[in-house]
Amino acid sequence: MNNFSSDYESEKALDQILNVIGASKRFVLQPCDNINNAVATSYKGIRYILYDRDFMYSLHNGNNWGNLFILAHEVGHHINGHSVDIVLYASEAVEPKTLEQRRQQELEADEFAGFILAKLGGDISEVNKIFLKISSNDDDSYSTHPSRSKRLNAVKVGYDKALVKERVIYETKTIDQTAEEYFYRAYNKNLVKDYYGAIEDFTKAININPNYVLAYHNRAFSKGELNDKYGAISDYTKIIEIDAKNSLAYFNRASIKMKLGDSYGAISDFENAYYLNPNDITCLYSLANIKFNLGDYYGAIFNWEKAVSFDINDDYGLKGNAYGLMAIVKYEDLKDYRGALNDINSAINLTPSRERGSLYCTKGMIYGFMNNKTLACKNSRLAVTLDFDCYALKNLACN
Repeated sequence: MNNFSSDYESEKALDQILNVIGASKRFVLQPCDNINNAVATSYKGIRYILYDRDFMYSLHNGNNWGNLFILAHEVGHHINGHSVDIVLYASEAVEPKTLEQRRQQELEADEFAGFILAKLGGDISEVNKIFLKISSNDDDSYSTHPSRSKRLNAVKVGYDKALVKERVIYETKTIDQTAEEYFYRAYNKNLVKDYYGAIEDFTKAININPNYVLAYHNRAFSKGELNDKYGAISDYTKIIEIDAKNSLAYFNRASIKMKLGDSYGAISDFENAYYLNPNDITCLYSLANIKFNLGDYYGAIFNWEKAVSFDINDDYGLKGNAYGLMAIVKYEDLKDYRGALNDINSAINLTPSRERGSLYCTKGMIYGFMNNKTLACKNSRLAVTLDFDCYALKNLACN
């Protein structure tokens, strides 16, 4: 195969690149459709190289040098420390690079890729063909990428360094980087569900760097997949000792405690997670559900009402579900029929038509308790038309 039409080929090409400089794979290579590019980025502490298979295929010129150059360019961004976590960018925790700084980073990555290309015996003319497709010689003053001539010059600088065997060190390994090598080896084992192997390597990373929070997080995940819930809790507890403001550790520990039946311990952790991250409405839903199961109906309603007040894109139907649960609690347990009716109407409005059967049945029951048989039967019949076996229809003796 002579292009990256398979993930296997891209991994093999990556190994070739890293072997040139004796570096370990300290990022995740991830196919990503519809980006029409290859991108070096980080997300929640994990470094990635994303590549579009179709984009890589479009660069194909009868061999894989063009594709390999693009991949080496993205590796160069990571090797040179250019990639910054997109979560930090989104939260404005870091200052964005200026256009001039970004163009300089592109040239550094091009130089690295040129060096790799020469070391692997590639033909620099293939790079010229690539740049004819992806760049121009227009004024680059307002662009994130330099002009074609500048980029080709940077490639030639790296290429020539390799040919004259000039000693070039793109990276000096530190103790933290050695820990990171074990971390990414473990992370990739997690991806193929080798959880025992992953735990072993995460542990090696932690032994080198005892404060490696990301390694604890991922080792806890591996333990959870092996049903070692107490081991996972131990790792989340260690994270909290290192970083008392780590809301995710509190949330994940709470989720495990909930599965273990430690409801009050889960409530405490969910409340801490929500305090540290008040935009995480999943904490509110989780708190409400636990309190409901404990019979704390007013506490559950308080959390549900707070959750539905958030103005967010509700793709998973959490708001509709919350309103439906509040309606049931209000009519069954609190005998607040008017409140239940308002909530069930809100739930219906937020739920797709085909999924409203159970809601109309609940609405029928509410009207039944309110002694309005006409509306009770009407809503119960609506539930049946939506293929929901509504028990209210029989209880109310509707015709």
